[in-house]
Amino acid sequence: MTHTLPNNIWSPDDLRELVTDLKRYAAWLSSYSIKQRVGATAQPAEQPTLSSTALTLLHDLHDRQALSAASVTKLIADLEALQVVAPHITFTLAAPPSNGLKKALVSWCREHISHDSLVSFQFNATILGGMVVRYGSHIYDWSFRRQILSNRGKFPEILRNV
Repeated sequence: MTHTLPNNIWSPDDLRELVTDLKRYAAWLSSYSIKQRVGATAQPAEQPTLSSTALTLLHDLHDRQALSAASVTKLIADLEALQVVAPHITFTLAAPPSNGLKKALVSWCREHISHDSLVSFQFNATILGGMVVRYGSHIYDWSFRRQILSNRGKFPEILRNV
């Protein structure tokens, strides 16, 4: 795998959308290339509209090698392989996270776990606060709800002292 994920591709859904964009472009490029080779005089189909991330990846690819249907297909295959092997981390928070918090958590995961970590965010108000992190088969529960439930005996005493 010679490609790393762009900073704005955080989740498995983001990566799927990027791959879908690139597949549309690869199909168009293949068709366009065939028409060029056979000298078709018909007006070529208009290039598909791509996300800025897809365009950036294609420009980077073009800077390294000739842009062809084969090179774009290889890029797609690399990204699909990455989708399978990249670590997936899910953060569950008590409220929808801000963009700043998302960026900070993604940055931390990419720095400390893997530079190609895929991060998903969920929210569940019943955890009351804190967070629950799922990574592979491990679940790390730092929620307020778990802390309260694990200290049931102390909770009435704490409330009396408030």
